[in-house]
Amino acid sequence: MWLLSTDRAELRPFSQPDAIDGGYAILSHTWGDNESTLQDIKELERRCKSEGMNPRDHAPEKIRQSCLLAEKHGYRWIWNDTCCIDKTSSAELSEAINSMFSYYASSEVCYAYLEDVPTDCQLASVDSAFRTARWHTRGWTLQELIAPQHVLFLSEEWEVVGNKVELSTLLQEITGVWRRVLTREVHYTVPSIASRMSWASQRQTCRPEDEAYCLMGLFNVNMPTIYGEGRRAFRRLQEELMKQSVDTSLFAWGSWTTSSKYPPVALSEIHDHLDKSPRDHAYVLAHSPRDFARPFRSSTLFFSPERHDTLQPYLPWQWERQSADEVTQNETDSERRTLGPFGGLELPKFTLTHYGLECRFPIIEGDGVAIAVLLCETHEAHVGLLLHPSPPNVLDPTRKRYHTGYGFSKDGGVAFFRLVYLGDDWYNLRFMGKPVTAEWRDIFIASRSKYDQVDLAARSAALNCRTPPAPFRIPSWLPSRMLKLSMEMARVRVFNASVFESSNIIFEDYYAREGFHVVLGTCSTTHEWARAIPRHRENWNEAVQATHLCSEHHIDAWPGAAKDFGDAARTVRLSFTRCNFTSSPVFVLHVELEGWVYTEMMEGREMTIPSQNLERPGPSTVKRPSWLKSLWKTSVSQSRREASTSLFTPVPRTPALQRYSSSSTPE
Repeated sequence: MWLLSTDRAELRPFSQPDAIDGGYAILSHTWGDNESTLQDIKELERRCKSEGMNPRDHAPEKIRQSCLLAEKHGYRWIWNDTCCIDKTSSAELSEAINSMFSYYASSEVCYAYLEDVPTDCQLASVDSAFRTARWHTRGWTLQELIAPQHVLFLSEEWEVVGNKVELSTLLQEITGVWRRVLTREVHYTVPSIASRMSWASQRQTCRPEDEAYCLMGLFNVNMPTIYGEGRRAFRRLQEELMKQSVDTSLFAWGSWTTSSKYPPVALSEIHDHLDKSPRDHAYVLAHSPRDFARPFRSSTLFFSPERHDTLQPYLPWQWERQSADEVTQNETDSERRTLGPFGGLELPKFTLTHYGLECRFPIIEGDGVAIAVLLCETHEAHVGLLLHPSPPNVLDPTRKRYHTGYGFSKDGGVAFFRLVYLGDDWYNLRFMGKPVTAEWRDIFIASRSKYDQVDLAARSAALNCRTPPAPFRIPSWLPSRMLKLSMEMARVRVFNASVFESSNIIFEDYYAREGFHVVLGTCSTTHEWARAIPRHRENWNEAVQATHLCSEHHIDAWPGAAKDFGDAARTVRLSFTRCNFTSSPVFVLHVELEGWVYTEMMEGREMTIPSQNLERPGPSTVKRPSWLKSLWKTSVSQSRREASTSLFTPVPRTPALQRYSSSSTPE
């Protein structure tokens, strides 16, 4: 590892952290533009040596100030991730990423520099700059908060405003990380996989691979870093977790229900429902950490055997509240505890195969619904994973396979859920208001979605690959760029299979309740038309009509073939150019996002969307009002919590043009 000398800001190599006499300080920060690399520091060192100058005096401000502070605190060395890793070497970069958690854990002190927090900030205030600091929103800073023993928070003026232990209660409110983990009363590996994933669920990384790489240390996982693999990295992380842990909370993400009110629908309706939605919730592995965003009424989820520190347990909550004499009051109770609630004491097993996850769970089956008892519990109830048989066309008749989730009849439609509460007593599990029993069984569960990152273009095939050609085309770069904002292209629906009439395209960050719809169509007067509707928490469940106003939405009437839709907070600019390689006239869609909300999102992901028409102004750089920043982030957090309870609202069983969106109303 490379370290900077605090007196001169010169780089020196060390074999490992414990080889550094006197220890070292370490810097945690959020990256800005033009951060200095290892090569930059070496070049500065060479230049200053020839001119007899101290490189520290000419180093960038962040490096100079951190060196000064570490020297003041008595440390000769400091580590900075911008310039202490040779990123031109893939081997060194991979080694550093795999070792980074230990780098922070081995440091004597970590300086968390918050460049957007003033020294006089009232940290605990509802709308304080500390609560909304960018540092709390980044994926990499999660491990930088948890790993070091001592974290000092620094203001934009490099003044200490508090430390991790003093601020542990406030940090728990902001980040979700357990206070006792921050104070080292509880080791970071004690919380379940789902709990630790939930800490990362609202954090952002600039590259999709880093969603997984920044969590390797938190889960004690090492794996090669392969930039370019996209979200396959998060799937690999989950596969590594399955190899080293039996914690089934890994599968406990997504929508939940008590299922006590509504009857299950026919299996054919579930298959039809899922065919119209490319979401990955019908598979056992999650798509990203965002899927773990507070999936339960209680944000804490426990893996039961580890919670009770013994296999014999599977203890119901009411037994825990009784005395030892009451628990063993008769031989029947003793026998039940010896055999467990499912006729034998076992732990779940799972192995990843080409056919899916081959696993052994206690299985409940009845009323056409299968449930895998996950041996997980909240403070309120035990948790089961709903299952339904996979479509017949993908099945090996000798090996029955399931997909996750099930549909229930609700308000005239189908509400889809993954998880179900089964009551608080292992020996009296309940489903649909009735007692149910489970027995250990070996089953296969589908693990991988057919919609991989490289297949994003497949989602636009309904529009791009029609015969005869549709008058519109979605360029391949657009879904990929929007995915960097976590706005997945959730659906492309074309109406009238024989003659193109209209199409509805949905880009959405479901958990943050941010997105937009683009509706395209042809008018009876042979004009092409388009309109966009920004979607957010306030209008998420409003119907979207596949209609237009000729006076406003005809593309040939727009100056420069471009038009803005929305308001100062969220503006979607649609613009079109003619496709040059098609024989028939085809409009190519271009989307730009403007307004302070979208600007905030793009800044968080460090990305931009270029302007289509150079004669028009580029995307707005207007900042959001400062007093609205905290309000918006609070709204986004609330939306994510609500969205995680139910991935789908009732979707009508009969096709209807007027309804494309999903609601989040849980039971």
